[in-house]
Amino acid sequence: MKLVVVGVNHVDTPLEIREKGAFTTSQINQSIAKLVAHPEISEAVVLSTCNRSEIYVATPEDTAQRAEEIVKKFYCLEKSQKLQPYLFSESDRCAIQHLYRVVAGLNSMILGEDQILGQAKEALDKAHRAEGAGKYLTKAFREAITFTKKVKTTYKISETPLSLSSTAVKYVKRHVEDYANKNILIIGSGKMGLLALRYMASEGFKRVFMTNRTYHSGDEYRHIYKGINVYRYEDRYRLISDMDVVISATASPHLVIKKESMNPRKKPLLMIDLALPRDVDRNVMDLEDVTLLTIDDFNHFIDEKSQERLEIAKKIEKEIDVEINDLVEWIDKSKVDNMIGRFNRVAMARADETIDLLNERYDFEGKDKEYLEKIVKSKFRQMIMPAIHGLKSLEGKSTIEDVQHALNCIFEGGEG
Repeated sequence: MKLVVVGVNHVDTPLEIREKGAFTTSQINQSIAKLVAHPEISEAVVLSTCNRSEIYVATPEDTAQRAEEIVKKFYCLEKSQKLQPYLFSESDRCAIQHLYRVVAGLNSMILGEDQILGQAKEALDKAHRAEGAGKYLTKAFREAITFTKKVKTTYKISETPLSLSSTAVKYVKRHVEDYANKNILIIGSGKMGLLALRYMASEGFKRVFMTNRTYHSGDEYRHIYKGINVYRYEDRYRLISDMDVVISATASPHLVIKKESMNPRKKPLLMIDLALPRDVDRNVMDLEDVTLLTIDDFNHFIDEKSQERLEIAKKIEKEIDVEINDLVEWIDKSKVDNMIGRFNRVAMARADETIDLLNERYDFEGKDKEYLEKIVKSKFRQMIMPAIHGLKSLEGKSTIEDVQHALNCIFEGGEG
């Protein structure tokens, strides 16, 4: 079995292209079902965040290249043809290394950010519920998650909470004069919206408002921000008219703020769109005294610990190279398990054929028939046991692959 990853991320894919590859929860379930319906794809996990859209699949060794092509075609047909030039792919050890880097936050726009760890867990959970994650992807994701927890504890790379939400709040604090007394509106009460609310509470913002597409009274937010002002979503344009800053972070597949619905303003407005797909119509930048920032505008945001995290990241990179050796070896060893399983299936199929032939010739019945089945299957098992013991003793990837190739030749058509 091989692991393959195909997708786009913030490294070399513009926001307007990247958002075309984003998945909603319902789309993830449907996508996994479509992907694993292909005989070349045994398992699938979809990881969709504001930084990336990636599909991880487990595929039999001899169909890995075909599986990669299927996932690329899937992106183009189900999402957009415009993704095609930007799609990257990795397989085998490189795919595992990529997964570890992603989960550890080394492949994030904000180096070492925290949110991706939870997003990876959530992606695996969704894949389990959609019956997409099996033995191999579950093992790979769980090992990457465990490793990330370990290095975060060891190196404290995220000792100061890091996320796009925290970065946006820091930006407001640095660039908006008298920020604590400004009117701030958060649109969206999902994880990013609540993180922004939490950071504002800790940074002393005094006038924070909140709205969400599904109305909440706000009681569940008051342990985060005492005295939070919560309004109905339908009132958002009226609210924006009196705001100094708007931070939008919903999971809406459509725009939630459109230029034509904006009311006239008497003071400058900073709008920060942290959503993917985007929440805010980019044409609002044409309005007087309105500034719009998107997630990619924070790509080069530097804070006081950026260089320190860069040095830590280099150490973690080296640990990943060593850490994945065990997982790669486990996957190689699992090929032996698959060969043993195939050996058993072929042997028992031949035993059944032998029993059927003998029954046709001699018409065994009752205890004689039971004895025949028992003795024939027992002898077939004895016949293959030395080979199975030999398979279990195999060491080294190249040796295992050579034996696997030989068995493929021997059993070609043997299970049909």
